[in-house]
Amino acid sequence: MMQVKECMKVTIDFTIKTTTKHGETQQSPPATCTFVYGVDVQYPSVEAALMNKKVGDRVQVYVPPEEIFGPHDPELVRELPRSDYKEERLRVGKVYREMRNRSLVEFLVLELRDDVIVADFNHPNAGASAEFDIVIRDIREASKEEMRPSCQRGGTVRSCATTPDGLLLSS
Repeated sequence: MMQVKECMKVTIDFTIKTTTKHGETQQSPPATCTFVYGVDVQYPSVEAALMNKKVGDRVQVYVPPEEIFGPHDPELVRELPRSDYKEERLRVGKVYREMRNRSLVEFLVLELRDDVIVADFNHPNAGASAEFDIVIRDIREASKEEMRPSCQRGGTVRSCATTPDGLLLSS
């Protein structure tokens, strides 16, 4: 019986349960994805868990924040002078965006004080983790055509991995 290893075309059924940095969870609907192991980019935890598995095997994998959007970094929460930003765009809980010197300035407004904005420059999903529940449906040798990296074809777990609210689980 074939096992998952380098250069094998693998088809999996999976669900994802995501947990935000605040402990809120969401469950994705079941999905199917096909990729070439070792060629198409996967989360390292998922790839390690699938190695040497066979058709019909079930694998449950925890993917830490470091593999998704990174951990939430408290040092990226800053106080900014309120007068430097467009007042009409400042709303607590909303993302502020403005082009400055040909660069996009983007942050989440956490708090508005008299003369200060408390701004979070972390990715909005920083600190999120995921738990994959995977069943291996098919394994076969990949063709020469299928050996091209996924950026030309699509179809990796990362490109398939979204939550019900559209949270894409890739960086």
